[in-house]
Amino acid sequence: MSLIKRYTPARMNQPALTLGGRWVRPRPLIGITLIGPAGTFFDAGLLDPGSDETIFPERAAIRAGIDLSGAPTGSVSGVGRAVVQLRYAEVTLRVAGVNELREWKAWVGFATSPLSRPLLGFAGFLQFFTAQFFGDSEEFELSVNSLNPGT
Repeated sequence: MSLIKRYTPARMNQPALTLGGRWVRPRPLIGITLIGPAGTFFDAGLLDPGSDETIFPERAAIRAGIDLSGAPTGSVSGVGRAVVQLRYAEVTLRVAGVNELREWKAWVGFATSPLSRPLLGFAGFLQFFTAQFFGDSEEFELSVNSLNPGT
């Protein structure tokens, strides 16, 4: 599977000085489906090669019927070192291209604090793909690599 996709423009409340005054920021978003025992959760996930973990909002676990009551816990921190508590579960993830889809099992974290969209970091997502980001054309390419156990 190889997927090339344009960045998604995200409207800003004020012009981005660092982008020459543009009113939108380009974001590398891709549709991701989380499959649980009682349903699915679909959203646009943000590809983030700087993130150690793949993290979904807790509402995704609820919608997919994933019981987190006895789940392993951990924490991560990002910009500003704010600590986010996570509960982990092994789930099935799916991405789809025009003529192909890929599913695999992965351990992901579920954020107990608000998270606007899934964060697709190394563990659970990017470890299974070769990702290239093309700033000049505002596109990215994902290609399945040899670690991807999916079908």
